[in-house]
Amino acid sequence: MTETLRAELVDLTTRLMAFESIEARPDQLTAVIDYAEAYIRTSPGVFVHRVERNRRPSLMVTLRDTHTPAVIYNAHLDVVPARPDQYIAQVRDGRIYGRGSQDMKGAAAVYLRLLRDLAALDTPPDVGFQFVSDEEIGGLDGTGLLLEQGWRCGLFVAGEPTDLQICYAQKGIMRVDIVVPGRPAHGSRPWEGRNAIATLRDGLIALEQRFPTPDEPAWMTTVVPTIVSGGTAENRLPEEVRLRLDIRFIAEDSPTMIIAALHDCFPQAAIIGDPIEGGLLNTDIHNPAVQQLATTVADVTGTPAGFYREHYGSDARFYSDAGIPSVCCGPTGAGLHSDEEWVDIASLVQFYAISRRLVGA
Repeated sequence: MTETLRAELVDLTTRLMAFESIEARPDQLTAVIDYAEAYIRTSPGVFVHRVERNRRPSLMVTLRDTHTPAVIYNAHLDVVPARPDQYIAQVRDGRIYGRGSQDMKGAAAVYLRLLRDLAALDTPPDVGFQFVSDEEIGGLDGTGLLLEQGWRCGLFVAGEPTDLQICYAQKGIMRVDIVVPGRPAHGSRPWEGRNAIATLRDGLIALEQRFPTPDEPAWMTTVVPTIVSGGTAENRLPEEVRLRLDIRFIAEDSPTMIIAALHDCFPQAAIIGDPIEGGLLNTDIHNPAVQQLATTVADVTGTPAGFYREHYGSDARFYSDAGIPSVCCGPTGAGLHSDEEWVDIASLVQFYAISRRLVGA
């Protein structure tokens, strides 16, 4: 069983990785979801619901006729852009290399195979599977939409890469534009205008004092300037300057408080855009369902499950924000979003065993 399972997980992972399923290729997002759906529909008796918004399709699959399975397993099939050769998987030294291997087509392959095996049982367990195509750009049209449509559960597990540990907390995400107004004037006569860049400078100094940039990993809210634009001529004070902020916040700092702080730092500026893209992941590790997952991880791996917090976000935040116990737990790998992304094949087999045992099969 193990060798057959290992071979199929490698095959499934490499097939999924061949799709260039990035935001700029909606045809490929559709194609990879089509592939997953075709694989799923080879199993009789499954309940398949397909939804789509903004050309981003998703699948919600249950083994019983319910909108509230005990457990939902979630995987995203979109990836970040890569060179063409990175979509051709390389298998060597017990690893699968290439775009999406770790994040997270390896885990998606596990869920596809697990779904098929569980569906073949005389009494399938009460479990659901989500396959979405927009996690890398926020998840609002995938996991966010499925939550809006009423899909609930007792435990939500996103198969994000965690080295078979349990991530129970992730920072919330806000992306905000600060628009600083100016008064144009000739560059040789700056006293006749108001330089929006100088105003921006003063605001950035205040911002750094309010939200200091840490020199090392720290569980604190970070407000990071990422894009600056404005100005149309090298000898003219700009009419306005626009600043994009990437904000990752902890539970102790509410979005309302952060927006108020931004107004204090940039009193003459407009703050525009939808500042909140889902909530944050913040799950009690003592929750019985989470503890059952920890026990299952320990049983399969032979070592106690580790709990940790992560600075970036995932689709698990949607269900956490809805008050549902939510965590990330997935296979071992490295090179997230890099040119050397890989997933460990043995950990895919272990992840399959964990995911199967958790639902009592």
